[in-house]
Formats: sequence, structure tokens, C-alpha cells
Amino acid sequence: MKTWLHRISYHGETSHPLLERGYLTIGFSDFSNPEFIPKVCGQGWACFQSAIQEKWGKLSRIRYDLWRFLAEMKAGDRVVVPGFPNQGSFSVFEIIDDRPLPIGDVETTGLKTWTGEIVTLKDGLLSCKKNTIGLGFARKVQEIVKDVSRSSFADTKLTSRMKARGTTYNISDLETSVEEAIKAYRSNRPINLQAILLEKSTQPILEAICSELNPDKFEKLIKRYFEKLGAQVRIPGKKEPGKKGDADIVATFEPLKTIIYVQAKFHTGETDKWAEQQIKDYLDNKEAMDDEYARIAWVVSTADKFSEECKSLAKQNRVLLLNGSDFVRLLLNAGFEGLATAF
Repeated sequence: MKTWLHRISYHGETSHPLLERGYLTIGFSDFSNPEFIPKVCGQGWACFQSAIQEKWGKLSRIRYDLWRFLAEMKAGDRVVVPGFPNQGSFSVFEIIDDRPLPIGDVETTGLKTWTGEIVTLKDGLLSCKKNTIGLGFARKVQEIVKDVSRSSFADTKLTSRMKARGTTYNISDLETSVEEAIKAYRSNRPINLQAILLEKSTQPILEAICSELNPDKFEKLIKRYFEKLGAQVRIPGKKEPGKKGDADIVATFEPLKTIIYVQAKFHTGETDKWAEQQIKDYLDNKEAMDDEYARIAWVVSTADKFSEECKSLAKQNRVLLLNGSDFVRLLLNAGFEGLATAF
């Protein structure tokens, strides 16, 4: 038995409802036809390489994700799915099929996206509002545990591995970590004292932030947080030349050649899709720059939750959403020393 990490990074608005039905999915709809799976599984890696080269004209690195999903995953293997169903959590499933399915063989009767739109099957592919959904293959799975808090039940190694940016990884070296997380969750015993302290401290600190700060001071608090992590941080002017969308904080980690753009929302209740749209437009504009920097978009809100539409769009556009509790946990992990200089 192997243990896998599989990230739902493509068409989350449809992939998540399918996983609720017991189908773990991946993209690569270009190859989704009845002949591809038996051909690849029967003839092996060389045949797979040839098919990728013929279809795409190149051998992209992401082909390894599809190979693992189709040819290496087996019935009885466990799969850790981070961010399902909520950010900050993970779920664990067991594969129950010996062979993968082309997406056209998935049961879609009554299937709807997160936002309630009807998903149909046409010519072997899923579609919504006449637009093709680029999911190509599925594995049948059954749930072992669902919605497990990372901060409470995943050890350091597992937590770190769940931050990997790719889609499908063999994490069999962390089999013990996964098993211990399952046991701890089922017995409701958080793994470490840090998790307990984080859980008990988060709400009082969030209440203090909401009662004592204002929008400008909240932006400065986020700015100081990134400075503590070693970033060069600025708050862009509201009339920045060529500006599209909006970012309240820009944090540059020069040694990593990585820039994080943050949209800060200081309010209560629910944050809607406008926050995601603002930061996504800003990110898209900046990604047009021809340089070596990787760019990431965050929305940090003091609100309790994000609207379903906001979450759906964020998953499609790879925007990280952090509610008030999420941000407080980041502050606690970074430490409060020096935060007073934010004001």
C-alpha cells in the first residue's frame, strides 16, 4: 500500500462536488478517451511518453502527475487531499478501483457546481453553461476521515509536505504521519501543545484586533507581519500608474524571487467575491511583467468566512483566502515581538 498527496488544483468548483460523490479527479482532458487508459496501463511509460509528445509536442513536467494518477495509484492506496473541504484542513481517502476512469464514465446525474450550476456530459467531457470543464480522469475512492485540521492533527513533516505546489506526489515515507493524524483526529486528541494553544488563543486575539484597530492599522499589521518574515514590504499608492485591480500590501521575498500581493479586508461577517476579483486583476496585470519573480495573491480578512462564490473563484484562480482566525494563527506562529512598531 502506498500513500499519496493529491491536490485539487483544477476546476475545484466541479472537482469538489465529484469528490463528495466518491470520485477523485485530475485534468488532462486532452487525453480523456476510452482507449488511452488501457493503452498506457498496458504498454507502460514509453507509450505514455510517446502519447504526450505527440499531443503536446513537448514533454512537460506535469506529465508525471498524470502518470502517477493513472498508472501508479492502486486499489488500497491512501490519498491525502489538502484543502478539502475547507482551507486549513485535509481529508484522507482510500482508492477502491483497480483502474482509473475516463471522465465520461463518471456518474453525473444531478451534478452541480459549488455555485449551483448544472454540469452535463457531452462527447465524453463535462461541461457547464456550454463551456467544457477540463477534467479528464477519475479514481473511485471512499472516505477515511474528512475535514481534519492541519494545525491540530498534522505533524510538522506532513504539514510541510501539504504545502507542495504540484498535483500528485508519492508520500509513502510519511505513512506513519498520516496514520497518526487519523488516530489523533478520531480520538479528538490534538498532536501537540502548540495546536491547543493556537486554538484557545485565536478568538480572543481576533476580537482584540477587530475592536482596537481600523482598516489602515490592519494593513500596517499585515505589513509588519511580512517584515518579521524577512520581506521587503510596501503599501502601494491608490493612484499607482497603470494600476488594475487593487493590492493593499506588496511583500517581496528577494532571496526566493517571490512576491505576495495582499488584499486586506477589515470587516465582520462574510467577505464576497469582490476582494478576490480585486487582487486577481492586480496579479494578472503584474504577471505580464517579464522578470524572474513568482507572484502569489492573498486575501486577508477579519471576517469569519468567505462567500461560496468567492471561494469558488479563489480556487479557480489560485488565490489564497485567509479569514481572521487564519491570520491570527500566522501571527502567533511568527510571534508578537516587534508588532508594536506597526503603529
